[in-house]
Amino acid sequence: MLQAELEDGRLVLLAAYRTETIHELRKHRFLCPACKKAVFIRAGKKVIPHFAHEQIHDCELNRTGESLYHMRGKLQLFHWLKRQGLAVRLEERIEKSTRRPDLLLHTAGGRRLAIEYQCASISDEELFRRNEAYEHDGIRPIWILGGNRLKRTSTFMLDLSKRDQRFLMKYKRDRPLQLLYYCSDSEAFCNVQHILLTGKKQTVGQFYFLPLQQIQFPQLFHPLPKNHQKIKQTWIDFQSRMAAKPLTYASGNMKRWVLQLYERGLTLQEIPLTILYPVEAQYHMSVPPYIWQTDLWLEQLIPLPVMNSVSLERLKHVSKRWEVLNKPFAISGDIHPVESYMNHLCLHGWFEQVGTDAYVKKRNSPFLGMI
Repeated sequence: MLQAELEDGRLVLLAAYRTETIHELRKHRFLCPACKKAVFIRAGKKVIPHFAHEQIHDCELNRTGESLYHMRGKLQLFHWLKRQGLAVRLEERIEKSTRRPDLLLHTAGGRRLAIEYQCASISDEELFRRNEAYEHDGIRPIWILGGNRLKRTSTFMLDLSKRDQRFLMKYKRDRPLQLLYYCSDSEAFCNVQHILLTGKKQTVGQFYFLPLQQIQFPQLFHPLPKNHQKIKQTWIDFQSRMAAKPLTYASGNMKRWVLQLYERGLTLQEIPLTILYPVEAQYHMSVPPYIWQTDLWLEQLIPLPVMNSVSLERLKHVSKRWEVLNKPFAISGDIHPVESYMNHLCLHGWFEQVGTDAYVKKRNSPFLGMI
């Protein structure tokens, strides 16, 4: 832990002191802020000055297992926010709770933000418990992933596991989908925006590297310029490769779906790429876009006669079997992926929207002549 209590209750942030002062502080007795057990000072040339329990026992602060990378980043973010004149506290305990976020930011408007710097993996259950506890106390959680978790594979692509997709953020409907990373070695943020999930771990996005000392906290959530052409082409190239791959290790559901294609005289390679469009809310779906979007055409859109309409609710119902139960917690005001997809089809002249929840078919399917 970075700070501990003196016997009179005062908190001491050890890393804020010089070596000589730390040497004098060793003469005092310190207590863990959480369990009130005795802790001792750890300081030296190779470690950030911090406190550790004298004996191993069950304490919430003892279970965190902070790495040097995490501890250093937490301190850097703390001092960065302090220099901006923001009211931020380190490892502050939430009243009526055992939770101690890495940083607790008190805004001028009276709101509180719990900033968690997550460098290690965390279970779904623990993430849910933390977010639920914060929201119960009226605190907005903001998760910043450690730069050690960023797996960039090309100029506009990264590998993003299902577990890390839980940290996708979009606090306002008009903001792009984003992920925040911070590297305590380079002292820089990586702000990944304009994210398009492919249904696999490979993810399309635009990377912005922002030095810590050249950015203010609110700027982390501002929309950044988008290279529309490059992002679109990266997504098209990936979908082309995926549709051409054999589904050797596909799930049972996907194999049954492929069998349905074969029964109609189709293969994955014959799916017209003109009907595949990226949607921001792909995180709702358990399968890649070329699966559920083709499924919509085969089940609903092909049989529909030209100039006839279909309801949005009907289309959502057909796609329900591909949906996942949980979505990222920090998403607000998102559009269902089926609605986004139908809006794309309207823009390209396949359909026309009528009212708020119906679409009229304007021209024949690109599959005609193939089935």
